[in-house]
Amino acid sequence: MLSFNSSLLSIASEFVGNYAPFQSVQVTPAPNGGVYIASTDKGNIVCLAHDPAGEADETVHLLPSKEIARATKFIKTGERNIRIEEGTAVITTYKKTTNQIQELPILKSSIPFPKEFYPALKTCIDRWSLTPDLSETAGRYSSTYISKAVKALGLIDSSITFSAFDGGPLRIQGSDSNLMILVFPQTAAPIPHLPDWFAKYATTYSAP
Repeated sequence: MLSFNSSLLSIASEFVGNYAPFQSVQVTPAPNGGVYIASTDKGNIVCLAHDPAGEADETVHLLPSKEIARATKFIKTGERNIRIEEGTAVITTYKKTTNQIQELPILKSSIPFPKEFYPALKTCIDRWSLTPDLSETAGRYSSTYISKAVKALGLIDSSITFSAFDGGPLRIQGSDSNLMILVFPQTAAPIPHLPDWFAKYATTYSAP
């Protein structure tokens, strides 16, 4: 049996690859309770999440369909949970006065992520742990402004760079340097630590 916050499945579905072994979303039971959710398109981009209230008795690799992604999508007016038993996904939307239930078929992949996926994550953790902080704070940037900047730059350049400066804006620009967008921070906040669950996922999970 598998049960967790369905919005995490919808988000992770955006980052799967087109071909095996990366065309699925992996859901793994966490050692201390909850579940890990992971997806990647073979290493260009990785999505990782943890639902501490989730439940799973085994690792599964779900093949997300457009219908599943749409039914599990995050909504501001309620909460959604997905429960998977055998080949059926039951998505429940909890609202203030009503609950909506939708049942959809879901497929599982028998092909797990390659074992090299996990050491790559651990390498990132080791690198971040050894790199000294150049600042005590990090800017908190509006996701709306960042999305707007990335969309604008993406019209003329397929690759962009991000540079953040202590106490200053996030500089986003294309490769030819003819267009630059500065996103100023809303507030200064302590540099966030890597969450404990990320390290546990990267170092304790043993790929089958």
